[in-house]
Amino acid sequence: MIKRLLILTLGLSICGLTYAQDQSDKVYRSTRLVPRFGINGQKGYGIEAGLYLNQFYTRPPYSGTTPPYSSSGFYLSSEISLSDFKKVIIGPKIGWELSVIGETHGSFFGAEFINYTDFDKYSPALMLKIGIPLMWLNVGYGYTMFFENSLKDRIGKHRFTASYTINRKANQAYKRLQKNLSR
Repeated sequence: MIKRLLILTLGLSICGLTYAQDQSDKVYRSTRLVPRFGINGQKGYGIEAGLYLNQFYTRPPYSGTTPPYSSSGFYLSSEISLSDFKKVIIGPKIGWELSVIGETHGSFFGAEFINYTDFDKYSPALMLKIGIPLMWLNVGYGYTMFFENSLKDRIGKHRFTASYTINRKANQAYKRLQKNLSR
């Protein structure tokens, strides 16, 4: 029993002296409330505008000159459906997005709760999104799950969306890091 405790104590003390991560890895991050705009296509076209609490992270790459980045956060926005100007449908929403571009690939995920209304009927819905990030522009596909079917036929379940985030400070930090790496 004492031998086992001695081996365990020795093993734990040796493990404490080793490091699994590179200590020179410096992460640049910023959190800002920024504007967010988007266009979408469902059973018509729509536009959206809102505010996005954007958390941006980047670091020097392990190889190459393109730094990886991650952008995530919550947003409040409202969309207007432009499919029928006689009966306008608006959709205030709250959502969350994560877009990541690594050293080799990228992906974009999101979820939002939307309360569609034409001021006579309403249809709350949950939309899950997946797509491709292009720095500040996310292009993707969304699938809408309606909790109330009253406006489902006028809105549609499948959506193609493009959203753009204007975060100048994070963009400047990313370009500065990219410029320093190319020297």
